[in-house]
Amino acid sequence: MTQPAPHSTTALDDSTRYLAAGAHLDREFAENAVREFLVEPTRQIPPSPGIDTATVLTEALAARTRRKYRDGALVVLGLIFLFFGSLTGMTAGWLATAAAGYAVRSWLRNRKGSRLDRLIRLVKVGVLVFAAAVLGLFAFAGFGAVTFGLLSTPRGYADYYDSSGPATLFSAAWLIALLCCLLMLVILVADRLAVWHVTTRYFGRAARMPGQVGPPPADRMSLSLAPQRFRQELERHRLGRRASAPDARMPVIVFRGTNPFVGAGESTTPWSMTIPLEPDGTAETEEPLTVQRLYHSVADKMADLRETGDLSPDQRLRGLLIAGAAFVPAEKLIDHLHLPAATAYLQRLDLAPEAYLRDDEANRIFHQPREWSRYYLCLELETWDRELVVSAFLHAAIDRNALYLESTPCVLPPIAQEYRNVDKMVDNGLRPVGEGLLRWLLLPGTAFGRLVNACRMLLPLPFDGFHLNPDRYGTARTLRELAAMSRPRDYFQAVDAQRYPQLLESRLVPAVIEVLREHGLSSVAFERQINVVTGNHVTIEGSNNAPLIFGGTVHGDVRGRSAPAATTTGANRDRLG
Repeated sequence: MTQPAPHSTTALDDSTRYLAAGAHLDREFAENAVREFLVEPTRQIPPSPGIDTATVLTEALAARTRRKYRDGALVVLGLIFLFFGSLTGMTAGWLATAAAGYAVRSWLRNRKGSRLDRLIRLVKVGVLVFAAAVLGLFAFAGFGAVTFGLLSTPRGYADYYDSSGPATLFSAAWLIALLCCLLMLVILVADRLAVWHVTTRYFGRAARMPGQVGPPPADRMSLSLAPQRFRQELERHRLGRRASAPDARMPVIVFRGTNPFVGAGESTTPWSMTIPLEPDGTAETEEPLTVQRLYHSVADKMADLRETGDLSPDQRLRGLLIAGAAFVPAEKLIDHLHLPAATAYLQRLDLAPEAYLRDDEANRIFHQPREWSRYYLCLELETWDRELVVSAFLHAAIDRNALYLESTPCVLPPIAQEYRNVDKMVDNGLRPVGEGLLRWLLLPGTAFGRLVNACRMLLPLPFDGFHLNPDRYGTARTLRELAAMSRPRDYFQAVDAQRYPQLLESRLVPAVIEVLREHGLSSVAFERQINVVTGNHVTIEGSNNAPLIFGGTVHGDVRGRSAPAATTTGANRDRLG
């Protein structure tokens, strides 16, 4: 008998328990989580602040395994029922019931909309009802024909029932089909009861309190039956990101796709500019201006925000994290494997990329970035009980005549509402039984999808040692991003999603001005250009749930801006995607 694991001494934060429960409530999320994190043994583990990745992936693997065995059993029973039920008319009757059920559900779910939408839905409902009627007639006709044939024989129904003739065959087929129906009902009801028990027992609100709720059993069947390769990858995620050497300290993110800032969400208003460096006045130091001096000055100014608690609700700015990281596109890393420097990022093709860079390579890209490896100063702030994450990434390059600055603020919205429904679930046994019964009635409509799910296999990308696929190494999204909403939940969060980037920017500008003046350089060009980039006001339009519009009233996709050194007019600004 499976024994529960000992109670945890630490509580689960809301993000972790929402996603752990969401793995059982949303098949697509569990499938995507397993595909992204447990299929490729060479894919880098991304940083995922605010999430216990191992806990969420454990539940995603358990939920996926449970669904596959559940659907496999339903497919086998369904095929048996399809054969024997066809002899008795039960198959057509069930199909008719399912068609009528889908018609009613479609009508109840879509009672609002335009006239055209209502007309289309009405036609669909009519087709389903007609199909249900036709199937019902076939079922009645088939059952009546068999019954009438048996009763009209000279020997009578009782004689055929006792003999080895059609009556015996009919009775056996009827019993087998009925048994399959009952077994499928039991499987679906038991499945829903298990889901409600796991989600409410282990990931309800009580899981927020230390020592109140322990984790689900580690040796439960849904994990024991999971493929061994997935369980091995799960152990790698339990270990987390680890340095391969004592002098490896700079985090490195190997990404795939177009967004390098994995885990930070979507960028809001990125901008870049090139500033001419012109002597002006007396320098306070004889040392030349370097990126190290610039980064340190900006980091110090940002650290001052931790002391300005009154500027943020609940003094969230005290939790501002300031660090640095290198970002590398997986495709370009594979293209440069012939270079000696690539071994600092990927030592072997059968291993995941390094999680941290050694000091020699870290210092190299800190002062002089590569085309395919660049350092960013990273600022991160978790707000609203870690629901809303605001980040900013700063990159700089300096030579004798010019300073290049690039700033990318990002916002990671809260977890979607469907994963929060666990807080409204009550494990009283009535609702899951009803859900299981409804799924049983509509089972014919989901039969093909269940067959596909039972047979689907998640296999690693092909690899032969010569044809290298960069998708095997780069990561694209974190668990939080897989389940995030498209925008903040309400007006307050929408305002805070703009408040914190503005506060960060309010320290960035004086930090740059100060470091320029310390080295006897004019800050006029920078101040002129930054006023063009940040001088526009912010408009929040529509309802409280409308998206934020940055930089005046803008419609459509909002993209970043670049202010060139030659001119600061809006017509000549470049656009950053």
